[in-house]
Amino acid sequence: MLVSGIALRAPLRFGTGKKSADPYAMLEARFTPRTVFMEIGSPKAGEMSALALRAASYVERVYSIDVSGHLMQNLRAPCNLRVVLCNGIRIPLPEAAIDIAWGGDFMDHLHAADALEHMESVRRGLVEAGEYHFTTQQPAMEVRKRLFAAGFSAVRVSLLSLVLKPVRMAAIK
Repeated sequence: MLVSGIALRAPLRFGTGKKSADPYAMLEARFTPRTVFMEIGSPKAGEMSALALRAASYVERVYSIDVSGHLMQNLRAPCNLRVVLCNGIRIPLPEAAIDIAWGGDFMDHLHAADALEHMESVRRGLVEAGEYHFTTQQPAMEVRKRLFAAGFSAVRVSLLSLVLKPVRMAAIK
């Protein structure tokens, strides 16, 4: 439920001592009622992402970047979820509007020449100290170099994911 643009429900976080099997738990832990979230590309073509729908119940606004053009059909979304149709490389959002961005494995589907432009576009949309989280099958050091070239100030790599693929990364503006 939204009241004057603010989500009323906050994520429930009960400490059970067990690690969650939910791959998005680390993102949800960063959500607040004032967070603006962006998801780039849907995990399944033509389907609204479960993450975007879940985020819409926690955060102020969600931008779901649709690169396939299929999300526009038969879509029933919450009023704070905006579907943006684009190629995923040049993302048409205002500068400094996004707190947290999630790309999943979208970067693995881009050509090397387009990946840098995509990273720059995401960085432009992030607020100061905004975060871009994604997974990749590419070598972490190569991706890290490209993120710094795109203008990110810090890059975190999950140590466990260096052993197991895919590598989980976070870039901070």
